[in-house]
Amino acid sequence: MEKQLEQLVEAVARIPGVQAIGHSGGSRPLPVPGEGDIDLFVYCSAIPEEAARHAALSRAPAAGVKTGVLAGGSWGVADAVDLGGVETWLMYFTLDELWDEVETTLRGDRVARVDDYYYPVGRLAMLQGIGVLFDPGGLFTHIKERIAVYPDRLAKANLRFHLPRITDEEDFGRAVSRQDVLFYHFTLDLCLDHFLQALFALNRVFPSRKRSLQYIAGFRTKPADCERRLLRVVALGARAETLSESYAQWRGLSEELTGLADQNYWEQDF
Repeated sequence: MEKQLEQLVEAVARIPGVQAIGHSGGSRPLPVPGEGDIDLFVYCSAIPEEAARHAALSRAPAAGVKTGVLAGGSWGVADAVDLGGVETWLMYFTLDELWDEVETTLRGDRVARVDDYYYPVGRLAMLQGIGVLFDPGGLFTHIKERIAVYPDRLAKANLRFHLPRITDEEDFGRAVSRQDVLFYHFTLDLCLDHFLQALFALNRVFPSRKRSLQYIAGFRTKPADCERRLLRVVALGARAETLSESYAQWRGLSEELTGLADQNYWEQDF
């Protein structure tokens, strides 16, 4: 698999305009078939024409070449190939797009979720740990230096946006009174997302949707016994007769997180 990936990267790197190629996941082992996919981020002076991309991918040791699967947006212009049985995505972005996203996110201009489950601050987390495959100009070094410190301004913007959304008394109340487990979990999913975004911001860590409990275990600023209580909220929310207890636990966590934000941020002028 490593050799095939290397040959794929070499083929794409020869496309005129390609400046750097990296893969999300950093040093983690490449997935085997059935374990996941490979995401390659290709940064270019200009997006290569589809014909040039197709020609390059066709020369690589890959099957099932599909170009133009995505036409832009948060996940770029995207192609897909089968690399040794593993679905592999190549997402192309211009350097201008990259730097604009980095700078506007650091300023706190992009705190809301877009395109389903995509957060710009999550893209910065990916860039911090990206595995460098091709980078003759040192682009990824410059990017990692730029995002090495989580700005206070961004933290405050995230807390202002997410904290008011970590609970929804109306929908939680309806779900509990009706003992509607599925509606309860729909509401909890939305609120938990905001809770985690706020918690990561409070600790000035760019968020990761995966391995959240591992990150939280290392946080200094968090509600007491946070990991166990989060798991208990989820477990109690699986049964109609324990929904009220789950919600009580959730209210406690939400109030503590808000209190920690009050202590650590609101009195400061960023």
